[in-house]
Amino acid sequence: MSSTRKKSISQKNVERERTENRTLNRVYYVFLLGLAAECWLFLTYRIWAGSALSTGLKWFTALQVLMWLGLAALVLGAAGAYLKRQDRKVRRISVWAACVGAFFAVSGFIITFFPPGVNTGVAVMCTLVPIAAVLALVYYIYQREFFVAAAACGMSVLALWFVRYDRNGLAESILVLAAIAVVTAAVVWMKKSRGTLPGKLAIRFLPEDTNYAVALATCAASLAAPIAALLLGGTAAYYLIFVMVAWLFALFVYYTVKLM
Repeated sequence: MSSTRKKSISQKNVERERTENRTLNRVYYVFLLGLAAECWLFLTYRIWAGSALSTGLKWFTALQVLMWLGLAALVLGAAGAYLKRQDRKVRRISVWAACVGAFFAVSGFIITFFPPGVNTGVAVMCTLVPIAAVLALVYYIYQREFFVAAAACGMSVLALWFVRYDRNGLAESILVLAAIAVVTAAVVWMKKSRGTLPGKLAIRFLPEDTNYAVALATCAASLAAPIAALLLGGTAAYYLIFVMVAWLFALFVYYTVKLM
C-alpha cells in the first residue's frame, strides 16, 4: 500500500511537471509571436516612412492584399479547427493558421484604414500587440475568470482612449463596447450553464465552482465607464482611464493572491 501511495504521488509530480512545461512552452511561443509581430510593424513603419512614395504605395497595396489573405486564413483556420477538433495535430495547425490570419487581417485593416494614416495605424497596432500578448499570458498562467475580467477591463480602457484622444473615435468606441457586451453576455451565460460556452458542443471554459461576482462586476464597470465617457465628454474619459487601469491592477493583485 505504501508503494502504491508513493507511485501515486510520483505520478502526480510527473503530471504537474508536464503541465508546467507545457505552460512554459506556451508562454515562450507567445513571447516569440509578440516579438515577431512587433518586428513586422517596425518594418512596415520603416518602409512607409523612409522609402520613396512609389515604394510606400506598393507596400500599402501589399498590406491590403495581406489583410484579405489573413481574413481567408482566419476563416479557414477556424473552420478547420472546428471540423477537425478530434484530430489534435490538424486542430493545432488550424488554430495557428487562424491566429496568424487574424493578425494580418486586423493589422492590415487598422494600418490601411485607420485615420489619419499608416503611421497612426502602426502606433495603434504596436499598442494592441503587447496587450494581446499579456492577455495570452494571463490565459495560460492565471485563472480563466481573470482572463475574462482582464479582457473586458482592457477593452474598456481602449474604448475610453478612443473617446479621449480620437476625434473620430465614436464608431470605434461603439465597436469596442459591443465586444465588451459580448463578453458580458458570455459570462452571464456561463454562470447559468455552470461554466460552459453557448453551443451544441457545451465546451467548458470555466470551472463549475467559479465565483462570478468579480467577473460580472468588472464587466459591468467596463461597460459603464465608456458609456459615461461618451455622455460626459473627453475630460471624463481621461480620468476614467486611470480608474479602469487601477481596477485592472486590483484584479491582478486579487487573482495573484488567489493563485498562491
